[in-house]
Amino acid sequence: MRIGIESPAYLRYGVEEGARRAREHGFDCFDYSSFMHTDTEFFNLPESEFEKELSRQRRLIEAEGIRVNQAHAPWEAPVKCVSAEERAIKLEKASKALRGAAYIGATDLVIHMLMPYGEDSSENPEGVVQMNIEFMGALAEVAREYGVKHINIETLPFPKLPINSPRQCLDFASLMNRETNSDIFRVCLDTGHCNFCGEKPADAVRMLGTYLGALHVHDNDGTADSHQIPGRGNINWTDFSDALAEIKFNGVLSFETMVSWDMPHGEARDRQERELALIGHRLAKNIL
Repeated sequence: MRIGIESPAYLRYGVEEGARRAREHGFDCFDYSSFMHTDTEFFNLPESEFEKELSRQRRLIEAEGIRVNQAHAPWEAPVKCVSAEERAIKLEKASKALRGAAYIGATDLVIHMLMPYGEDSSENPEGVVQMNIEFMGALAEVAREYGVKHINIETLPFPKLPINSPRQCLDFASLMNRETNSDIFRVCLDTGHCNFCGEKPADAVRMLGTYLGALHVHDNDGTADSHQIPGRGNINWTDFSDALAEIKFNGVLSFETMVSWDMPHGEARDRQERELALIGHRLAKNIL
């Protein structure tokens, strides 16, 4: 099992230096997160320049021995998109992120469900599901065209939504594979979101089985989605590691947490970054 981390943890040092540093610390992969926000100069580059820049970054990252295995689709605020026009804008942005995933070399895209009425609304659940079926079906066509292998539906910390829990995401991914006559859809298990909603990540791993396509690994105490380093919350990481071994998960154990942005560069930061990678390797090898 390979070990990954969200790209801002290291690309803050620059692309080449960040990839080199990540590899030295023991990471194998990046979860590329630069598509999360679409109001940036980078995301709004013309397509040819967008592709050129991502191809450049890919060469530099891979030259240092790191692979971008997954990328994250945009997270838009506000998230509401009740009208067809608003959803069309979201589809355009998600499609660009999916093409970007292909340019940077990622085989997988992680995406949040559409939340047309907001993340805290239980309004019109059947309509929300239908909007997501249409949206994700359109994205599947882009994935086929650009060779992105899987679209991973992320488990979320918003229990009022009709597609939120590991079981709901599994059912939706399975439905989408039938709808699209494909094997494109999988689930991204976010351990912190799962724990915040009162479910054990280890149980979710066992339930998802072969549908577990991607991971966002982080910890919390169950009261806030605080994205802590494993061991700083109350998730049972031994059980989680056992569950990964039981289902023979052979993907990437990818952290969605990092050493604090406030910690200055230097020996202490370097040590903590290495320790985070070590936690990943221990989880992956089931040697807690």
